[in-house]
Amino acid sequence: MKKHLASTIVFSLLLMAAFPAMTAAAETLKLLVNGKVITTSAGNEAYLSSSDEVMIPLRSAAEGLGLKVTYHKASSKVLLEGQDLKVTFSSGSSEALVNGEKRTFDTASVQRQGRLYVPLAFFSKALGYQAGYDSTKKEIAITSPLYEAESWINRVISLLNKGDYQKLSDDFFSNNLKAQVSVEALGSVWKSTTAQAGSFVRVKDIAADGADSSMTIITATAVFEKTSFNFTLYVNAKSGLLEGMLITPKPLDKEAPATIVEEEVTVGEGTPYELGGTLTLPKNATGPLTAVVLVQGSGASDRDETVSGYTPFRDIAWGLAEQGIAVLRYDKRTFVYGSSMTTEAFMKMTVKEETIDDAIAAAKLLKADNRIDASNVYVIGHSLGGMLAPRIDAEGGDFAGLVLLAGSPRSLWEIVYDQNQAFIAAMDDKDPAKQANAQLIEAEYKKAQALGTLTDAQAQAMTVFSLPAYYFKEMDNHPASGYAAKLTKPVLILQGKDDFQIFANKDYVLWEELFKGKANASFKLYPGLNHFFVDYSGEGEGTLAEYNHPGSFAEPVISDIAKWLKQHA
Repeated sequence: MKKHLASTIVFSLLLMAAFPAMTAAAETLKLLVNGKVITTSAGNEAYLSSSDEVMIPLRSAAEGLGLKVTYHKASSKVLLEGQDLKVTFSSGSSEALVNGEKRTFDTASVQRQGRLYVPLAFFSKALGYQAGYDSTKKEIAITSPLYEAESWINRVISLLNKGDYQKLSDDFFSNNLKAQVSVEALGSVWKSTTAQAGSFVRVKDIAADGADSSMTIITATAVFEKTSFNFTLYVNAKSGLLEGMLITPKPLDKEAPATIVEEEVTVGEGTPYELGGTLTLPKNATGPLTAVVLVQGSGASDRDETVSGYTPFRDIAWGLAEQGIAVLRYDKRTFVYGSSMTTEAFMKMTVKEETIDDAIAAAKLLKADNRIDASNVYVIGHSLGGMLAPRIDAEGGDFAGLVLLAGSPRSLWEIVYDQNQAFIAAMDDKDPAKQANAQLIEAEYKKAQALGTLTDAQAQAMTVFSLPAYYFKEMDNHPASGYAAKLTKPVLILQGKDDFQIFANKDYVLWEELFKGKANASFKLYPGLNHFFVDYSGEGEGTLAEYNHPGSFAEPVISDIAKWLKQHA
């Protein structure tokens, strides 16, 4: 299985208080916010304190950043509000609550001549903005993430649109990204994109996520003549260079059916790994409902299991809810917390932490809902989720039955090896990289075959197929086939015949052999459907390129699942 590659608000109140008289003249400094010079009244400028601390007039800077400030005189509390930002702190304090998280900024805020001043570090350490002081120019620059995001997106797309791929690589790519993406490959991707989507028109919906202090993730929608693409930049916060760039198709924009309702829920509430989720219900349903938990495939997946132009879990949730079945889907732990994971934690990660524990928590959440029939909660696992579903059930999911979509009873590393072999076989024999890739894959395969001889510590210190060896080793110690063989509950196994990630002639056949003669298992193979149960034929068919063409999870498969669930409820 492939790893899916992962406020303009005016001030409502002046700050008023009794301020001590200024005892000595302080040198004033030039203040730029989002590239614009901020003009303040005489005596209210930014200044350098006697201890060489750069102090900023909060109201003026916040106004330039599009933030609203409210000062509560009685409590000396300050509130800053902006899009997705809420900051509270006390006048005279060097601590602030930023979206509920405590952050310190070294030097305390001060009141001076009718204004509240904060140190420059308030903007960088508390708010996460770019903030710097040039002592030579006597110039302060504060830049919000959104402003930086817009600048980045505009610069990169401008160079792509001009065909100046060399300059983009030379000026903005890190050495690591240059090694991974050649100038030729960069040009090929952009030309392929415009050939499919037409000329570039504009960007919209720009956003920046700087939750990980080492990396800023900038996202936007790139609008072309015929369609739109998701555009993502990964900016190294220290070097200011690009570590990654993704251009992926935007899934089909759909409206939820009028016959369903959706609620936001939290899976694992109260734990260190709370996950946002969506509970989809048939509208005006009465009586306890049959329900399912959806478990994603490999990689850092959102609740819709979004992959390029597909949102299979959204399609399944809406389709089943229309037929009277409740569905819970949620963001995967690695999708929410992966960017903050340390290398050590990554190397020790197993499917238990990544997938199993959260799926069990999701099942418990459903069973605790009085609208749900706790005795009729099922699991639908796709890809890796299909492999793990029997183990999730055995280790605490305790489902009424299981639906395995494009899963496999084989070892994960065997599947990864087969996928790579198929990729190499499709390469041009004249391509010099073909032989090199083949040798690399064989070397990784030999490492995988020896996993059983490694101690846990040894496995945690090495990788296999670019994943922690321990991840594979732990799965081998809990084989899917072993859990599946013990199942007496109803099991439905579904597979797309055109799937080139999980193979109908190998993985699906192994399921049939495993459940041979058992009345609890049902099977169905769908001609023409790929790994995501999308029917596609055309350019790039049989390769990852076909996922670039937006499509929907096949409705006949959803109907078959609903029918099976109702039969066993």
